[in-house]
Amino acid sequence: MMKRSLASLALAAGLAATVAPGPALADGAASTRNIILGGAAAAAGALILINHNKQVHAREAAMAQQQADTEAAAQNAQAAYRAERQAYLHQVALNKEYQHEVSIQHDMIVQMRKQLAQQQAPANGAPTRVAAARTVSYGWGQL
Repeated sequence: MMKRSLASLALAAGLAATVAPGPALADGAASTRNIILGGAAAAAGALILINHNKQVHAREAAMAQQQADTEAAAQNAQAAYRAERQAYLHQVALNKEYQHEVSIQHDMIVQMRKQLAQQQAPANGAPTRVAAARTVSYGWGQL
């Protein structure tokens, strides 16, 4: 586009250069012709400049829009990361609470088993037989 604009400007300058050096004639035809050609060259130059400015402004607007879109995407990504990070930290805290609760329950079960073993232990110290637990299947396998 820039080459086209420069070529148009060069053509307009060339036309203006060929018209200006001619001697001024006393008749009105040459003067009128020079005025018309000069006005046409000026109009062509103005149109070329206007078109070039429109293209430049359109390019700048497109670049600004692209930059705004990129910044918005980056902000959205950062917001999504922060939200996911908060959810992760919440889940970690929840898992720690569950682990603590399971630890407490395990300690209680071990303590209850010890108490049960002490109650069932014979006085003479002979080993006792522990009855096997019955397993029942509800269609999901052995529980």
